[in-house]
Amino acid sequence: MLDMKEDIKCTIINSLNEKFNHLELKNDLLEKKIEEQSNKIKNLERQFRRRNLVLFGVEESEKSYDELERLVTNIINTYIRISCDTSNIEAVRRLGKKGEKVRPIVITFNTLGFKIKIQKNKHHLKNTSYYLKEDYPFEILNKRKELKVQLQKEKDAGNTAFLKYDKIIISNKKQPQKESSKRNLSESPETPHAGSKMFNKLTETTQYQNKSSQHSTA
Repeated sequence: MLDMKEDIKCTIINSLNEKFNHLELKNDLLEKKIEEQSNKIKNLERQFRRRNLVLFGVEESEKSYDELERLVTNIINTYIRISCDTSNIEAVRRLGKKGEKVRPIVITFNTLGFKIKIQKNKHHLKNTSYYLKEDYPFEILNKRKELKVQLQKEKDAGNTAFLKYDKIIISNKKQPQKESSKRNLSESPETPHAGSKMFNKLTETTQYQNKSSQHSTA
């Protein structure tokens, strides 16, 4: 009688273990599928934004879409010094809801090649109130923000480093060298001071990140 009870107990336990293992396998497969789908969505969003640039600092004087488009082409022609008309632009739109702050403009170019051409000449905007940035998804903006601390450390160490999408690229990592002499007590490292224009651009970029979080699939 005791043996029979033990057999029944073992049978029930084995059955439960089999069911649990089956559910665990299904759960693992489901998690893998969700991860694959998530990666596909991220890749699609990245492809969707590849031809985009975000233009900051343009006053909201337009009354219509056509006027906004003309504002953008005029800035590209006049300041970036690249010949551009509406045939080079697929779409333009202000990012976020209208309020007190000037909203950035998301520009979608007709070709990736033309967008790259604009990027290569954006240095012409240096002494203006305008500037251009890539149109990154919200999670990538946050990732890049986190990486900037490590990026600065690499640069301080004398390495040539830069951000590429959500990764730090180091092209010539230097080996640490022992100091041959101690720094004089009177010496101290210089501390850079950002100008008001740089502060304003940083503020506008932060606002763009907040707006991008609300329009990450835009």
